[in-house]
Amino acid sequence: MQLIIHRGTHEIGGSCVEINANNTRLIFDLGLPLSDTPKFQLNIKGLYKNDKPEIDGIFITHSHPDHYGLLDSVNPQIPIYTGKITANIIQNISKIKGENNYSDLNLNIIEKPVEIGDFTITPHNVDHSAAGGLAYEIICCNKKILYTGDLRFHGRTAYFSKNLSKIKDVDYLIIEGSTLDRPDQNIKTEDDVFKEMVSAFTTDKLCLVNFSSQNLDRFISVYRACLKTKKTLVIDPYTCFVLENFKEISKNIPQWDWNNIRVYFGGGKYTDNLADSGKLYTYKSKKISIEEILSHPEKYVVKTAKAICNKILNLYDISKIEYIYSMWSGYLEKSSYLDILKPQIKHIHSSGHAYIKDLQEFVQKIDPKVIIPIHTELPEKYSELYDAEIKILKDGGVLNL
Repeated sequence: MQLIIHRGTHEIGGSCVEINANNTRLIFDLGLPLSDTPKFQLNIKGLYKNDKPEIDGIFITHSHPDHYGLLDSVNPQIPIYTGKITANIIQNISKIKGENNYSDLNLNIIEKPVEIGDFTITPHNVDHSAAGGLAYEIICCNKKILYTGDLRFHGRTAYFSKNLSKIKDVDYLIIEGSTLDRPDQNIKTEDDVFKEMVSAFTTDKLCLVNFSSQNLDRFISVYRACLKTKKTLVIDPYTCFVLENFKEISKNIPQWDWNNIRVYFGGGKYTDNLADSGKLYTYKSKKISIEEILSHPEKYVVKTAKAICNKILNLYDISKIEYIYSMWSGYLEKSSYLDILKPQIKHIHSSGHAYIKDLQEFVQKIDPKVIIPIHTELPEKYSELYDAEIKILKDGGVLNL
């Protein structure tokens, strides 16, 4: 049995792992690198549309493009396995975002162990900023491999990741290390985010909050904070569409037609794509205008994006705005349209990735024989953190298991 990390040994994003044995080849994640264009292609024989298919299965951990973004080039005969929510996002939401064409994928929902050749692959739910994330337990040739994908232990579904530590007799643990370059880590849970949002929304100012529509944990924190402070949450049509695709998780997921939600039609690529799909005007009964928002700014929390933010900034006194940024701070540095607001921005955020302390506790419980770094810029730091043999690979390098 061989392990090849085609990409991800020394960087965050673009992960791709191959495990092969006895003429069976499996791929785990096929991500678009954060630093490259969509034309990027890995050198994997038998994977692509013009190849004779030689890959027996592809397993996707979650719905972030740095883990599935190269699927559009895959030969449609190759089966792709992932969770139901991730499949919904790849098939439905990616179209509205104008991403690559994933319409001809051979997608299969994985909810229980799958046997391919001599491999048995078992999915396990994990906590991550992408809803429906999975880790994979892989057994073959009397060896057990655990590939974590992206995970954390401080979100609303932290118990998923904690349950993962019950897996025993792991020979090889392939584990992410996205936060290893952040030395000062005060663990902030999603509940902490909710409490800080409540405090920020307790104002007569117009509250604007910037977060990813696909981060369900964050949406629920913002929504609950609006309930607590008796404010109405204003969202865009794209967020309405995302919430509809999350319905399968629970009937308690807030939806666009709930009482304290309104919808602002501000234009932009996603809104245009929703119009082209015929979906946009589904949400018109909850429409709110910019004039209505600004006439009673103390009543609203606006999930903001560039279009609506620029319009508000042109019409409203900046000193009367409470702006909350609820994503990784690195993205904020690239958001030049927010330059005028940056001196007063409140950063309220909880990482989508595990903190070092939680990773150490997790590894101690798993007690693997060998740890293999992935999805990290600091693989050499693993030996300082974990009491196990560390195998640091290079992209494309082969490890015989």
